[in-house]
Amino acid sequence: MSKPFCALFALSIILVTCHAQTLNTSTTCEPSKCGNLNISYPFWKKSNTNVQEFCGYPEFGLECLDDQAIMIFPTDRYQVTDINYDIHSITLLDIDVLGQPCPRARHNVSLHNLPLSFSSLDFNLSFYFNCSSYPSSIQHIGCMKHDKYQSYVFKTGDEAESNGFDWLRHCEEHVVVTVKQDEIEISSLITGFGDAMQKGFVLDWMRAQDCAVCEESNGYCRFDQATKQSRCLCSDGRTEAKSCKKGTR
Repeated sequence: MSKPFCALFALSIILVTCHAQTLNTSTTCEPSKCGNLNISYPFWKKSNTNVQEFCGYPEFGLECLDDQAIMIFPTDRYQVTDINYDIHSITLLDIDVLGQPCPRARHNVSLHNLPLSFSSLDFNLSFYFNCSSYPSSIQHIGCMKHDKYQSYVFKTGDEAESNGFDWLRHCEEHVVVTVKQDEIEISSLITGFGDAMQKGFVLDWMRAQDCAVCEESNGYCRFDQATKQSRCLCSDGRTEAKSCKKGTR
């Protein structure tokens, strides 16, 4: 083989290799970062531009504000402090309580139809705010006293043991807050709920219904905003309707 031909052959191999690498890089779901948080499929990082197509679940787009990842639910906003891709869990912190020594929960955690579920690592607290009447034997939250009204916190379900007292009738608002189980002690709910709320809570994510078949074929779900439909992105660069497996497209 002549030297010019050898050089041309070697160059062609390099070009083919580079093209394959470029193809794989451009067609797989690229990870990104927000501060110290790694954002990978099925999550994706929102940009300042109007993204028409993205790789991931539609509900799992994260805003990045001041190096903090923000996940928007239908009615609430949460800071994402951790994503564990091995066990499919995400840790969220209610933005409304950030930096508050005596945080006042404003809403229950509402998952709506999101592909998320509460984790076995979670623990629910029931708050009853601004109660006009209350059993004298039960300790109130000292930092939340408002005129003659008192507020209370229980492990969810334990309030039923208050000799039949009707908390919903005598209190202005009832809010259930989820915290991490290992961040709270039942014996110190009143003094410890604030710190526990600052550590957030954990949710597990499930396969989105439209993406299950695609992911089982080792593909990634790509969503088109214009058509409101998902397609299956394969590792070899193909885009199929549902699956990367032959015969199931």
